[in-house]
Amino acid sequence: MSAPECCKCGETYPAQRHALGYTTCLDCGDADAAAARAGWCIAPAAHKGHLTRVTDPGHLKKINKYANE
Repeated sequence: MSAPECCKCGETYPAQRHALGYTTCLDCGDADAAAARAGWCIAPAAHKGHLTRVTDPGHLKKINKYANE
């Protein structure tokens, strides 16, 4: 069996990575992950409460009680 090719750049990557379900090489996968992380942040849901991941800026405005709408 030959090494799998990245669906983005065409470079080969390890078969172990393909066995885990990835279709991209490590460099392209890292770039995709960085782009996805740029669209969200972590914010406290309540005073002394737990943290939550916010992906929609509209939700972030609702969480912040000091935000001017």
